[in-house]
Amino acid sequence: MTRSVRCILVDDERLARRHLARLLQRHPDFEICGEAANAAAAMERIADCEPDVVFLDIEMPGLNAFDMLAQIRRPPLIVFATAFDEYAIRAFDANAIDYLLKPIQPARLAQALEKVRDRLQQPRGEYDSSLQRSLATLRSGPPAKLAARRGKRIILLSPREILYIAVDAEVVFAHTLAERFVVDRTISDLDQLLAGRDFFRVSRSAIVNLNYARELIPWSSGTWRVKLVNEVELGVSRDRARELRSKRIG
Repeated sequence: MTRSVRCILVDDERLARRHLARLLQRHPDFEICGEAANAAAAMERIADCEPDVVFLDIEMPGLNAFDMLAQIRRPPLIVFATAFDEYAIRAFDANAIDYLLKPIQPARLAQALEKVRDRLQQPRGEYDSSLQRSLATLRSGPPAKLAARRGKRIILLSPREILYIAVDAEVVFAHTLAERFVVDRTISDLDQLLAGRDFFRVSRSAIVNLNYARELIPWSSGTWRVKLVNEVELGVSRDRARELRSKRIG
């Protein structure tokens, strides 16, 4: 290859990162451009470094690897580091995502790196589809945290903190009682991501946490408005109003 392969090491155990870094020194075409000990830091490093590949621990503080990846618009190539059982490993194999069992062995790492080199020479479309299929298989319900931004800083919000999510000037914001945060996903993405929780999409541009909905107000031409506990009112489209009226508000 004509340039180094940029990589990030993500593991909450410092010794595990050091071990992998030592092994990677034997492969001079791989350049470590960042490390992280948790999902929030990992997302910041990915945004800053734009790596080709991330070596990613599965269980991390705040947000696991699967939920983190589901919230990145276009993730880099991923090599999981895992102690998962054979069923999860089959899921990785079926969807062409590589994995390394801890403790990582030099020969097994060399095989994974060769796969990375090969994939970097191929179009991304097939890999992106494969990754999404794997995440659908391996994720278990909505994420425990939603990744949002305050400037360049990643903040992990509990869904319970979020009153509503809405588009403003083509930017998606998650609103809490205290402030609002940028979310780098579309409303449609978030509607799917938060499915199964108490969130309801009231229009093409807004999602409401029904736990904070206080009143449903008739408006004009068959539309409604939903008032939240902080007095914010959001429009409810006609096609969503009927379903929302069947839910308990206030």
